[in-house]
Amino acid sequence: MRRTFVAILTVSLIATIFTSCQSSQELLSPELYRYTKQKGNIKFMDGVTIGGGSDNEIAVTSREPEPMSPNISNEILNKYSTMMGLLPKEMTNYILYQFIDEWYGVRYRYGGTDKSGIDCSAFVQRLYQQVYGAELVRTARNQFHECRMVWDMESLKEGDLVFFKTRGRHISHVGIYLFNNYFVHASSSHGVMISNLADNYWQRKFAGAGKINKQQLPKQML
Repeated sequence: MRRTFVAILTVSLIATIFTSCQSSQELLSPELYRYTKQKGNIKFMDGVTIGGGSDNEIAVTSREPEPMSPNISNEILNKYSTMMGLLPKEMTNYILYQFIDEWYGVRYRYGGTDKSGIDCSAFVQRLYQQVYGAELVRTARNQFHECRMVWDMESLKEGDLVFFKTRGRHISHVGIYLFNNYFVHASSSHGVMISNLADNYWQRKFAGAGKINKQQLPKQML
């Protein structure tokens, strides 16, 4: 008799769920819940709470693992690809753009080496150390003299250095080439930012570009 009663309740409950399309929650008695668990013939939707009272409620939730976070979010990829006129899939050096994003907007400070303020050559030095695992000399002028010069601007690649004469006749500023004439640098007026070599100011001040000598680079950059 008891088994017949439970079976009737089960059929009634199934009919209620599928005909009324209730989207909030369904409540079962503890006896009916144990019966359906044993029979295994009713599947419950994620997020539904079942039980006969607060002491017996069981929350049914999804057990699928959360996807692993990428090295760099789509938001960052979209941000910089849009800025430089690229597709996100063209930006393969995720660590580089994550580094740039962490430093973007840090103010310029002559002689500075950290996020309280940094100058152009220290920014280049720190980027090469953390992104490429290479140790560079400290000043823009010394970095210029340690480079192998690039005379064909069409052959510039991500990671090459670009140099400028912003004060007088000597090399006084350095940045790191990215794509499509864009480079990242610590500007004395706006801090760490991305600029375009085609801008009038940078065209006038441009002094050349160079590649870091092979002996200073890890194998993956050669």
